[in-house]
Amino acid sequence: MARLCYLGSEDRRAFLQSKAAPGFEIGNIDRQDGPKTIESMYEEYLYIPGMIESVLQAEREGYQAVITGCAGDPGLDAARELVRIPVTGPGESGMILAAMLGFRFSVITILDSVVRSTYELAHKVGVSEKMASCRAIGVPVLEVRKHEQSTYEALKRTALDCIEKDHADVISMGCASLSFYAEWLQQELKIPVVNCLVAALKMAEVLVSMNLTYSPLTYQTPPKIAAGLETVSCYHG
Repeated sequence: MARLCYLGSEDRRAFLQSKAAPGFEIGNIDRQDGPKTIESMYEEYLYIPGMIESVLQAEREGYQAVITGCAGDPGLDAARELVRIPVTGPGESGMILAAMLGFRFSVITILDSVVRSTYELAHKVGVSEKMASCRAIGVPVLEVRKHEQSTYEALKRTALDCIEKDHADVISMGCASLSFYAEWLQQELKIPVVNCLVAALKMAEVLVSMNLTYSPLTYQTPPKIAAGLETVSCYHG
C-alpha cells in the first residue's frame, strides 16, 4: 500500500481517498497556523512556512508523496528542494493536464486578486502559450461551497466566456474549492473540465508508481543545509 499525504482538511482527504486508485492510502496533515483562505500573494507567502514544515513532517512519517492544498502552488519549488519524495500542486497539475487535452485551455479562479498570479504560474509551469485566459467568478473561497447553485451558475457563465470569447477548448479549475464543480460543469459543457485537486492526486500516483521524483539538478538542496550549517526549518528565532 502506497501512502500519500494531503495537506489540508479531513473532508478533502476523504474526497481524495474516494478518487484514489487501488493500492493508494491518503493521509493528511492539517495545520491551523496559516491563513484560512488564500486570495492574494500576501496570503500565499503567509501559507508557505507552515506548508513546508508539513511537507518535511510527511517525509519523516514515511509518506511517499505529498499533495499540496492550494491551486496557486505557493512554496512548491521550495518544498521540492527540501525533500526527495514527490510534491505535487493542484495548479501545476491541472494546467499540465489541461494543456494535454486541447489546443488551448482557460483557468477559472475565484477573485480578480489571483488572476495575474495564475498567469505567472502558467508561465512558470511552461504552458503559457497554450493558456487562452484566466477568468474569475467573483466569489470568495469561503462562499464557494455555501451557495452551490449560484456558484455553479457563475462558473458556467465564466466558462462560456472562456469558450466563446477566448476560444478555449478545455477548462481547468484554478481553485481547489472550485474543483468540486468540475464534473458537473463538464457534463453540461461537453468539453474537458479538469479537477485540479484530483489532477494533483493522480500526478502523485503516477510518480510513485513509476518510481520517479523531481530532478536534484533543478531542485537542489539549499547549500547551507547541504553543508550542515543550517537546519531544515522555516522558523528562525
